[in-house]
Amino acid sequence: MKLAITHLVLSTATFGLMLAVPQNAQAAGLIRNVTATQSFMGSGQGDINFTTNGKGLVGPPANTPSLTGNHSSTIIDTLTPANSNAWRSASGVSGTPLSSLRINFAFGRVYNLAGFSFWNFGGSTTTAGQGINAVRIEYSSDGGTNWTPLTGLGVPTSFAQGPSGAGSTIAVQQFSFSPVLATNVRFSNMTIHSGADTGSNARVGFNEIQFRSIPEPSTTLALLAFGLAAVGLRKRI
Repeated sequence: MKLAITHLVLSTATFGLMLAVPQNAQAAGLIRNVTATQSFMGSGQGDINFTTNGKGLVGPPANTPSLTGNHSSTIIDTLTPANSNAWRSASGVSGTPLSSLRINFAFGRVYNLAGFSFWNFGGSTTTAGQGINAVRIEYSSDGGTNWTPLTGLGVPTSFAQGPSGAGSTIAVQQFSFSPVLATNVRFSNMTIHSGADTGSNARVGFNEIQFRSIPEPSTTLALLAFGLAAVGLRKRI
């Protein structure tokens, strides 16, 4: 009788933990529907929404969010922004240097953030020089009210320069680090590869960023409960 009761308790615990599995499973892998905003002069050039919606990724399928693959050569169409596949800021001027720019990526909910894929500017000498070089990365767990520096093994403090050859595709830069619970990620204190901070060509630009999450701990606990329930059943038999 004692063994039978133990099995019943374990099965109930297993059932409760199983309820959390579907939501956590959805939270694993590519984080979708990320929105990007920036705090600088005007809206810049291109469209900052193109940096998170997959536009310009080679695929297949093309123009679809992904954690892998190449990005086509940077296109910034100042006359018809919809023809662009990336974004760059307004130029830094005296009193408002590029280093004051902040870019905020919002997830819409809490994720167990464990890495991201990044595609810098490239495809010409100008765009390669405007790609992000040094960067400070922070994360928030409360929708952007409070921020914590994202540090530790695997967290970048700079990005490699994209190719300057005309029409070159841009390879992905992938980063993995110890997971943190995050609703937002923020880039700040950026420099660009040309070294300029003010002037007509002093613009921060990048092609794409996609974030990656891993299952939350309750998924692992559910699997453990399955194992315990199986042990209880064997003892009962």
